[in-house]
Amino acid sequence: MMAEGQNSWRIPSGQSQLRKNDIHVWASCIDVAPTTLAALAASLSDGERMRAKKFRFRQHQNRFIARRGLLRAILGRYLQIEPEGVDFNYTPYGKPELTSEFGSSGIHFNISHSEAMALVAVTAIGPVGIDIERIRRGKDAAALLDWCCRPSERELFDNLIAQDKQLAFYNLWTRKEAYLKATGEGITELLREVEVSCLPEEPARLIAVSGDSSIALRWSICNLTPAPEFVAAVAIEAKKMRLQCWEVAPDGFPASVLLPGFSKEM
Repeated sequence: MMAEGQNSWRIPSGQSQLRKNDIHVWASCIDVAPTTLAALAASLSDGERMRAKKFRFRQHQNRFIARRGLLRAILGRYLQIEPEGVDFNYTPYGKPELTSEFGSSGIHFNISHSEAMALVAVTAIGPVGIDIERIRRGKDAAALLDWCCRPSERELFDNLIAQDKQLAFYNLWTRKEAYLKATGEGITELLREVEVSCLPEEPARLIAVSGDSSIALRWSICNLTPAPEFVAAVAIEAKKMRLQCWEVAPDGFPASVLLPGFSKEM
């Protein structure tokens, strides 16, 4: 596995290719200028606009519009169509995927957001999961530990010094959620069945699922640091992969300049 630029987020330039072993991860702020927001809203479906209106607060409405517009802009470039032409289905657990119309593209994706930051993972390898969380300093994670930890993880956590516990919790949470999003199951009671590494400075990896360590031999989990005070992870059922990380400036999309063109090389 090669994680290229894992914590080096670059602005794209020129033509980019999605090769068969690539995972591209895109990071962007989703607090955007009104003119950008209006352009992004224009690419959304009627259903997405209705979903946006259901948010109580304007900030949450705007962030939903921005991240869906970002997702459409990115996928449209890989599919070589306009963003408004991208069409989605949803799994029983709510994970978005491309409709059968785009089945021949071989493209899989996943999106995650936390406050003003969004990440989009795109690959031709297979189903992918990504999660991002902002570190909330001073927030006690102890109440969640029994719900999301294996006994072995809880023992490790309890033995950590105080200043390491917060990062360990966010490592644990993002890696588990990325794995479960890749499988399509999302946050369920299975969260406690997934065992991952979590110690600060320890490489990200899947250890076992429901006590079965053989499953982990097929999976890769990569740690991501898209911005200060954020922790993220991407997961995929593959060992041979190349991870590339890209950054889109807050008002750099729709993607006519910063996402100048993509092609898929299989």
